[in-house]
Amino acid sequence: MTSALARVSEGTRTVLSWRRFIGLSVVWCSSSVVARALTGPKLSQTIMRKWCEGIVRDVGIEVVAEGLEKIAGSPSIIVANHASLLDIPVAGSLLGDIDYRWVAKKQLFRLPLVGWHLWACGHIAVDRKSGGNLERMQQQVEQVLAQGASVLFFPEGTRSPDGALKQFRAGAFACAVRAGVPVLPLVLDGTEKLLTKGSLQFPRGSNKRVRVRVLDRVIAPERGDPRERADALREATRRRMVDALDALRGGPGRAERPTI
Repeated sequence: MTSALARVSEGTRTVLSWRRFIGLSVVWCSSSVVARALTGPKLSQTIMRKWCEGIVRDVGIEVVAEGLEKIAGSPSIIVANHASLLDIPVAGSLLGDIDYRWVAKKQLFRLPLVGWHLWACGHIAVDRKSGGNLERMQQQVEQVLAQGASVLFFPEGTRSPDGALKQFRAGAFACAVRAGVPVLPLVLDGTEKLLTKGSLQFPRGSNKRVRVRVLDRVIAPERGDPRERADALREATRRRMVDALDALRGGPGRAERPTI
């Protein structure tokens, strides 16, 4: 009996911890689908910013950001580290003044509300199991860049389970080289402690501060084989992000060390 009551109590706390997220998603995600049908994706993108800002505000996250002035400028491939589902609303609340699209795995587009929202805003779906996926993604990225918008990748490919920065996949950097645009790195620290990968309860703990630092743009070498240029761009970008996370977390080696 005690065990059953404990499970019920834990389940109740989990549902309550998501009530604000669910409520905001019902309102804003539904609105973005209607807006897409009436006006196209532009208004849906504005609604997505409101959704992100609402989650950050209502969950009580304190975002401390540096270098936001670097976001403005020519279209870029934006890359960010990824340790929590909360990375999306935190980053989205800061990037709202520019036109951009996310690159997200195809499975997310199938989710009720959030998936509809991603479709309505014109974000880019990636199916890693499908042949020719990289070529199709590059074509979609180039179309977005040609429209004057930027594209945001999580180059680790999936959320880090412990907050440590993982190795980067090549896709974002191959797209940057092919399109001839720079990479704009940004790092987030603290989201993994509020909503850990695999956990259903958030926010965790009383410290809800998340720090974000936008770094200088990184440009690929001008000459050489495209793959080698993309690899060089990937390594240069990751080094800068490691240094920035080390600084935020208090010393060398912290970026690649578990934080939870």
